[in-house]
Amino acid sequence: MTQPEVDSEVMPHRAGLSGGLLTVIFIVAIAVGVFVSGLGRAPARAEVGNTAPPLEVTGFDGTRFDLGAHVDAGGGPVLLNLWASWCEPCRREFPALSEFADAHPEVTVVGVAVRDQFADARAFAFEMQPSFLVAFDDGDTVNEAYPVFSLPGSFVIDRNGVVVDFVIGELTPARLAAIEFDT
Repeated sequence: MTQPEVDSEVMPHRAGLSGGLLTVIFIVAIAVGVFVSGLGRAPARAEVGNTAPPLEVTGFDGTRFDLGAHVDAGGGPVLLNLWASWCEPCRREFPALSEFADAHPEVTVVGVAVRDQFADARAFAFEMQPSFLVAFDDGDTVNEAYPVFSLPGSFVIDRNGVVVDFVIGELTPARLAAIEFDT
């Protein structure tokens, strides 16, 4: 029996197709491996009922706040307020937040400027002179971990580091009084 003749122009083309297919399969396998190993996971995001993502900020006055260290040291609940200098409701709520922070030292109030320019946020903080720590979200890490659709937005974190509430919009004295803090 004789061997069938092979067209020499077709064979290299077929070899190129199978080599390309193997390359695609290899790339997909690597991508799946990275995803399954956890390297492709999105950063933790704050959700009511779950442990709060890490939060480390430095205030405009140089004061550092680390949520994990705060919880480990037995600190009380935290009210994390996200704001921006261009946000009118943020401007209106700062005096109420300052009064609340003064009247409730058992609650740590932390304000973080997100989606803002550093110089604008610093000028806003200097103008408002809040009685609580205000910081800037350098590197967009707070905005990614504590996402809000509009500003202001506030997260209530209990003494164990669990997000127990999320408040959208301006915090008025009445809204602040209605928040239940585990003190």
